[in-house]
Amino acid sequence: MPNTKLKLSFVVSILALLLIFVTGCSKQETKAEKKGEEDFYIGVSAPFTGDNAEYGAQWKRGFEIALEEINSKGGIKGKQLKLIFEDSQSDPKQAVNIAQKFTKDNRILATLGDFTTPATWAASPVYQSAGLVQLAVTPSHVELTKPGDYIFQLNATDYDRSRWLVEVAVNRFHPKKVALLYLNNDYGKGGRDNIKDLFAKKNVEIVASETYLGTDKDFKAQITNIKAANPDLIALVSYYTDAAAIAKQTRDLGINVPFVALPSVHNPSLLSLGGSSVEGLTTLALFNLEKPSPVLKNFIEKHKAKFGGKDVDSFTVLAYDAVKLLANAIEQSDGSRKSIRDALAKTKDFPGASQEKITYSDKRQLENVVLYPIIVKDGKFVPVPALTN
Repeated sequence: MPNTKLKLSFVVSILALLLIFVTGCSKQETKAEKKGEEDFYIGVSAPFTGDNAEYGAQWKRGFEIALEEINSKGGIKGKQLKLIFEDSQSDPKQAVNIAQKFTKDNRILATLGDFTTPATWAASPVYQSAGLVQLAVTPSHVELTKPGDYIFQLNATDYDRSRWLVEVAVNRFHPKKVALLYLNNDYGKGGRDNIKDLFAKKNVEIVASETYLGTDKDFKAQITNIKAANPDLIALVSYYTDAAAIAKQTRDLGINVPFVALPSVHNPSLLSLGGSSVEGLTTLALFNLEKPSPVLKNFIEKHKAKFGGKDVDSFTVLAYDAVKLLANAIEQSDGSRKSIRDALAKTKDFPGASQEKITYSDKRQLENVVLYPIIVKDGKFVPVPALTN
């Protein structure tokens, strides 16, 4: 009997220890879960590998500065704001898979992305049907938000960008004959159509319209056709890597007419890749380099301090604004996905680094867009103070 009592006491002791251990684990899990619940999450679908990986890296620089500003001041309603990254590689199929993953993750209150119009559009129906905000950071297609009222756009539309570019081109260069070279995707074709129509309204003839694929490296065939058309201006609808290569090959073939290009080329890498070939190229900045607003000035200073003196570019500035906009919408909401959508739709005169006052139209695109002409001069982007110069 004493033996039995001893055994029983031993078993009770073991059970007590197990109970303490399990309770401890449970408390740790509860604490961890609670910590997770204390944060706000935004999903990011973007290219972090593949051909467009550099753009994803540029986004991340803007995101980092925005998050540091928000969280260092106590976050939103006392909670930290965090981003969950998924690599789409700008592939529409991957973008859809990511959208399905994000919509099922109850922590995620809104999403950013994707980089290209095709990837964004592929994912839009998933976000729309689930009632989760998709804020497209850089795509510029004029019908980008058409899939539904949860789809928002931050970049100026192709029409606005083309309208400003054609105005600058006509006032600076007074062209009579223009050649057009564009990337063969939704972005490139949208820019092509707008630029053609807008030049026609100014009585400027399009004497050549050439296209290329995103994987192309040799543009000599297209440039040879352009040379035969004898234009007095070349308009590009390209990203900066393509534009730099096109400019080099154009000068190599003895064509010295000016270039104008949509703001997708506004990136310091255009200068290093293009060298002297891009001198005189005229494009547009999404923000006012000549007279930066307090928000833009703050961003430029922080960006240079954090990233070794690097100049800011359109993609980084837009990424910064995107996080700040969603943070503001979360702040104004009750924390539900729908109320965040409603708060974002009501955005009016929000002080951004890109546009000084960001206001959404009923199509969830920017109202009253202002773009700023810049030229490449002595290896730098320089504001053009007067359109008639």
